[in-house]
Amino acid sequence: MEEPAYFRDLNLDRVETDVFGAGDEYDVVPHFRCPLDDQALIQLRQAVFADLDRADVRAAVDDFVRRMRVVRERLHTARRASEPYEGQRWHLEAAVQYCDAVLTLRTELSDAEPASSGLQGIVAHLDAYHDSAAFRTLRHDRSAAVGALSSVHYGIWIDGARVTVGSYDDEPDYTEELEQTFARFRAVDVDSTQLSVPRGSGPLDHVEASVLACTAKIFPAHFEVLDRFCRDHHTFLDPVTVLFDREIHFYLSYLDYLAPLEENGLHVTTPVLAEDAVSESLVDVYDLPLAVQCVAQDRQVVVNTVTLDAPERILVISGPNNGGKTTLARTIGQLHHLARIGCPVPGREVRILACDAMYTHFERQEDLTTLAGRLQSELIALHATVSTATSRSLIVMNEMFSSTTVTDAQYLSQKILERITALGAIGVCVTFLDELATMNQATVSMVSTVDPHDARRRTFQVLRKPADGHAYAHALAEKYGLTRDEIRVRMRA
Repeated sequence: MEEPAYFRDLNLDRVETDVFGAGDEYDVVPHFRCPLDDQALIQLRQAVFADLDRADVRAAVDDFVRRMRVVRERLHTARRASEPYEGQRWHLEAAVQYCDAVLTLRTELSDAEPASSGLQGIVAHLDAYHDSAAFRTLRHDRSAAVGALSSVHYGIWIDGARVTVGSYDDEPDYTEELEQTFARFRAVDVDSTQLSVPRGSGPLDHVEASVLACTAKIFPAHFEVLDRFCRDHHTFLDPVTVLFDREIHFYLSYLDYLAPLEENGLHVTTPVLAEDAVSESLVDVYDLPLAVQCVAQDRQVVVNTVTLDAPERILVISGPNNGGKTTLARTIGQLHHLARIGCPVPGREVRILACDAMYTHFERQEDLTTLAGRLQSELIALHATVSTATSRSLIVMNEMFSSTTVTDAQYLSQKILERITALGAIGVCVTFLDELATMNQATVSMVSTVDPHDARRRTFQVLRKPADGHAYAHALAEKYGLTRDEIRVRMRA
C-alpha cells in the first residue's frame, strides 16, 4: 500500500521508518498507513494497546513472539539444509518450539485475563486449537519423534583419517578420568557453563553429514519415526496463530517507539474520537518524531494546547519564523492520523473529530517538468481539496501563496478560508498574514511566542491570542540592529 499523500508533510514517514524499520519484516506497515472508518475497529485496537500496557499481558505476548521467531529460524534452517536428515531434525525442532509457544501463550494469556475483545478472541481460539485433533496429533507425534531420536546412542572411532560409526555398547566414558588427569594443570576455576559449545544452526560439514548418514543406517526404525513426522506434518503452523504473531508486531513496535517518551515523563493517551465533533481539545500535545529526537539528545520537549469550540473550525497560526508554527500544524495532523488507526497519541488529553479525510498543502519546489508555475499548481491543488473535502475533513495549510504578492496572497487565502468555513471542515492555516486570524467567527488566532526578556529567543509555545506581528517585527529589528534606540544612536553619530 502506498503511503498517504499527507505522510511526508506531517513527517509520518519518519515515524513509520523509526517504528518498523527500513524493511517491514512482518508486513504490518499497511496497518500504519491505512486510516480506519469503522469506530468499532478503532476501539478494538485501542483496547488491545491498553491490554499491552499491562506487564502480565505484555510479558506473555513478548515470550510468544520470541518463541515464534525461533520457530521461523528453525524452519529456515531446515529448508536450506543440504542433508535430508539434518533438515528433518531442524523441522522437528521448529515443531517443538511451536508447540511450546502455543501452550505457553494459552496459559499465560488466559491467566492474565485481557480486557480487549481482540486478545480475548485469541485466548478463545487457542483453547479451541489446543483441543483440536490436529494439535493433539502434532504434540503426540512430536513427542514420539523426539523420544525416538533421544534413544539413539552411537559411538565414533577415529583412526587417523578413518572415522567409524557404530552402535553404543556401554563402552566406558573417559570424560571424568580425563578431567581428573588434567585438573592439576588448571590455573583458575572456570565456570563450566563458559566451556559449553553452543549448538550451531549452520549446515553440517561433510564429516558430520557422513556420521549422520551412518547413524541413520544403524537405527533405521528411529529415523523412520522422524521421516514420518516430517511427512505427516510438513506444514504444521496454524494460520490464525501465525496471523496473530504477525499483526501483534504492529502494536509492540509502536509501544516500543513510545516507551522512551513515557520514561521521560511525556504523556501518551488514548484519544476520544467523535464522528460529529463540535469541539476539539488537544491538551499538552507535541510533535511525535521531534519529541523522540529531543529525548534521544536530552533536549526539552515543548508541549502545546489547542481548543476549538463551535462555531470555531479554523486555526490561524502566526508569529515569528522558526517559532513552532509548522511544528504545531504537523502535530495536529499527526494526532488525527494516529487516532484514526487506533494508536495512542502524544498528549495529556485528546478529543478530536474522527475525520473522513486529511489534506495537506505545504510549500513545494516548482515542478520544471510541467508548464505550471508554483502559484498555478497551488491553486489547482487547493481547488481539488475544497471540491472534495467534507464537513468531517481536516485541511492543514502551511504558508499558502508565499510565491505571490502580499495583497494577492491575502485575497486568495481569504477565499480559501471562506470555502473551508462554508464546508464546516476543520482547518489549520500557518500564515504570515495576521488579518486572516480575525476573518470570521470560524477562525481562531494562535501565535508562536518569544521570550519576553529576549525577543530573539523562541519559546516554541503557541498560544491562543490575537495576532499583532509585534514580536516578529521587534525580533527582526533586534537581530539586525534596527530598533528605535539603535537607529537613533546611529543618526547621532
